[in-house]
Amino acid sequence: MLINVGYALIGLDLELVQEVNIEVINGVITHIGRGFASNADITLRTGIAVPALVNAHLHILDYAFPEYDASVKSLEEAVSEPHGLKHGLLATLSTDDIAQVCRKVFLKMLKAGVTTAIIFSEIPQAIDLIRAVSAESGGSTVVLGRPRGDIGVEKVLSVADGLGLDSPLRYSKEELLRMRRYCRASGKIIATHVAETKSAHERGDFELAVNYLDADIIVHGVYLTETEIETVARMGKTIVVCPRSNMRFGVGLPPIAEFLSHGVNVLVGTDNAGVVEPDVWRELELVYDILRLRSLNVDAKGVLKMATVNIEKVQGLGVGSAIGEGRRANFIILDAEDMGVSRSRNVYATIVRRGGGSKVLKVVKGANLW
Repeated sequence: MLINVGYALIGLDLELVQEVNIEVINGVITHIGRGFASNADITLRTGIAVPALVNAHLHILDYAFPEYDASVKSLEEAVSEPHGLKHGLLATLSTDDIAQVCRKVFLKMLKAGVTTAIIFSEIPQAIDLIRAVSAESGGSTVVLGRPRGDIGVEKVLSVADGLGLDSPLRYSKEELLRMRRYCRASGKIIATHVAETKSAHERGDFELAVNYLDADIIVHGVYLTETEIETVARMGKTIVVCPRSNMRFGVGLPPIAEFLSHGVNVLVGTDNAGVVEPDVWRELELVYDILRLRSLNVDAKGVLKMATVNIEKVQGLGVGSAIGEGRRANFIILDAEDMGVSRSRNVYATIVRRGGGSKVLKVVKGANLW
């Protein structure tokens, strides 16, 4: 498969180049050449090839109950385990319900250019099904589970790609250390919500997540202090921000500018699919605007990296996103003409602020083309 595109963002630094041809053989990018090839299978002169997007934090199952949070007064009432409203609703889902819900979300994301998602599965028994439906839909998932009832950490890790805890506060220090040992022995990652609310932070969830659980990925971090942010950066941990969810639940906004100023690796997620539409483009635009509130000089390329190539900095995931020779094809082609790329004073800002599912012309993942 040989594709001509008017523009492309190449490599881990998203270098902007014009008029390129990208050759994909057996799902691998074998050559990236300058200029249009005369024998191309597809020519999109006004297209721009961009690494496919990553949704780095998604609770997919509650998509079965849109706006279930509308009747509750707090985040805890809506999602806290085990008595939050969400968990009672999830208990009513059949296997067919789970498959249908996942299929709808995966296809929705794929059409919008999201080919990879890190999913927190509240139901351990659903892990294999989530992964199977994702593969059937053409995407890739990292499915993280959690101990629940009589299903312990060993059993969860036998099927999951790692642990995705609602909070370290629900476990003893001994339990967290045991989870950590099992994950490290099996080479699997650890993620948990941290400092999503002021009360959780005051109860010491950060200390537990870092000193006992040794989480690779911290989700939210809304109330982290500067000292804690420095610790995250020094330890090489990743933070996933979900500002639309934080706003929807009224807990505040993550200090994204501070994360970036301290060199923290930042990813973007959409969180609860039943509460927030799983649209990474909307999340990116909000991240940009939050940073804009702090400074007129926003690094739009850095914002775009949060939903693309920054995923490669998380060890143990094995997710490739950058467009480069010898890499597995995993990119999208956006309508550059519709977004005004040729007239843009900042192409990266244009993609972040004007990109969207309606701008996706093609999705290339491995040997597949949509």
